[in-house]
Amino acid sequence: MPTPFACFVGALAWFHTSEFCLAAIYQRSDLGLRSWLFSKPYCVAMLLSCVEYAAELRWAPALDVSAVRWLGLAAIVVGEVVRKVAMVTAAHNFTHIIQTQRRPQHTLITGGIYSWMRHPGYAGWMVWALGTQLLLCNPLCTAGFAAASWQFFKSRIAYEDELLARFFGAAFQQYRAAVPSGVPLVP
Repeated sequence: MPTPFACFVGALAWFHTSEFCLAAIYQRSDLGLRSWLFSKPYCVAMLLSCVEYAAELRWAPALDVSAVRWLGLAAIVVGEVVRKVAMVTAAHNFTHIIQTQRRPQHTLITGGIYSWMRHPGYAGWMVWALGTQLLLCNPLCTAGFAAASWQFFKSRIAYEDELLARFFGAAFQQYRAAVPSGVPLVP
């Protein structure tokens, strides 16, 4: 296995490049710098994870647990697959920016991975992000990423579900009642 940090950098490179490429395929009209999914809070969080990793290498090498690293790598792969399957399944319906107006071609996707969870893109990202921190054996950032991403997705899912209910009415309400969000403890 390459070094954990090399795997971490590779996971970041793959994630952001594949997000941009899928946006280029399905959302060409919205393609731009935002399609790379770099935000200030995200970049700060990833920088802090690198600082924690370097500090642990120097002052707490006992935190380097091989089983945790493998669990992190598995979570990265699972999270990435779930998110990308969601993007491909939803095709032009998947956007990086929440749409506040229903576009003419916008349909409610309830099949494939969406039959298991309403927000597989969010669930996949959360698993992927936590996996990056497990890979680095970062206990502080793992806890921080879990709390921050859960809080972010809790409010985002509530907002998005409200919009989807407005767009699709009873069809979305039935879907929402039958299929969990995919993010733990978020209805």
